[in-house]
Amino acid sequence: MQLKIKHIQTILFLWMIATNSFCQTRNSEEPIEPDFLQGIYGKDTLVDHVLDNREKYRFQFMLTEIVGTDSTLYLGKTHDFSVPQWYFYPASMVKLPTALLSLEKLNEIGFSTQAILKFNQDFECGNMRFIDESRRSNLTFEKMIRELIIVSNNTYYNSLYHFLTPQRINKELLQKELSQTKIYKDFSGCEIPLNLRTHSFTVEEQKSEKTFKQEESHLELIEFAQNYRYDPTKLMGSKNEYRGDIVDGPFDFNYNLEYPLNDIHSTTMRLFFPAFFNENQRWNIREKDRELLIEAMKSVPSDLGEKKYFDQRKYPDNLYKYIVHGDGNTQFDDVLTYGKIGISYGFVTESAYVVDPKTGKRFVLTASMYVNSNDTVNDGKYEYEEIARPFLARFGQLILER
Repeated sequence: MQLKIKHIQTILFLWMIATNSFCQTRNSEEPIEPDFLQGIYGKDTLVDHVLDNREKYRFQFMLTEIVGTDSTLYLGKTHDFSVPQWYFYPASMVKLPTALLSLEKLNEIGFSTQAILKFNQDFECGNMRFIDESRRSNLTFEKMIRELIIVSNNTYYNSLYHFLTPQRINKELLQKELSQTKIYKDFSGCEIPLNLRTHSFTVEEQKSEKTFKQEESHLELIEFAQNYRYDPTKLMGSKNEYRGDIVDGPFDFNYNLEYPLNDIHSTTMRLFFPAFFNENQRWNIREKDRELLIEAMKSVPSDLGEKKYFDQRKYPDNLYKYIVHGDGNTQFDDVLTYGKIGISYGFVTESAYVVDPKTGKRFVLTASMYVNSNDTVNDGKYEYEEIARPFLARFGQLILER
């Protein structure tokens, strides 16, 4: 997927687009602009219901219009309805920057995505499956990244988290001006201090004898704490599940994963349209690795080619594609969505580059919402299928129909 920009585009124009598009935020009480609502409001009762109750569902979104043709694309208007004061748990959304930063590191150390990653076990903590699997199979970065994106594989996220280390992840994000994002945990179930330690490993290039070794690492707890500020608005819910029981009181999301909507939207934009960003903001990855990641974001589970993923009951094509395709409406089968989704604790967040080959319409939509009607956090009872999936599907469809 090549992006060509006409030479008549001036540096000033690009600067204005880059600075203005991603810096404006609105108060949650402000109405959605009438010109954006035209063609959306009044067409679907569920969509109307969520838009009328944005605060209840903590619904926020950013949408950037992409204009032009395959040979010449421009950034159009960005509609910014993010609400920074509304925390949401990003869940598997953090896998996208983790994959990008892993590709950057491979580029830096001179290894391909066919290289094999093998871990040592330097300490005991939580689910150690990622270490065991790296030892008994030739686990390539290509396999990890594809499954990480396509079926949201937690084991491979843990592998890449330890490959990178939290020090590198957060340092690189800060340097790229994604300053509000904080990724200091894997999904192995460890407590905070052990989440700041990573295991040693070896990377082996299959077609040569070249190897890369990295020792275990340890980030000091005080350095971790300095990057956070306690926020009482991150205490959510009237009840929460604790060690198998439902107890009174909110769930505390302080000192957890943070990946605000603006940073998520910018991550996706930089992947698909790097020419519109300053060099220090771009992902420093090889073009073939960029194409690998983009293809994974378009793919469905059966594209992995493994027998278990051909089971359409467990792994339907739209399993992790809510925007446009979530409701299975065949009218939109030809629409391509390149995306990543995060689902947990009642939060649903998705970022997708949407392309309609028939009409030529394109946009990048990043949206987050909260579906937890019983106000109990961590009980596993959320309205993903009843509200989030059909809403995001229809919302994306109505944008295409505008």
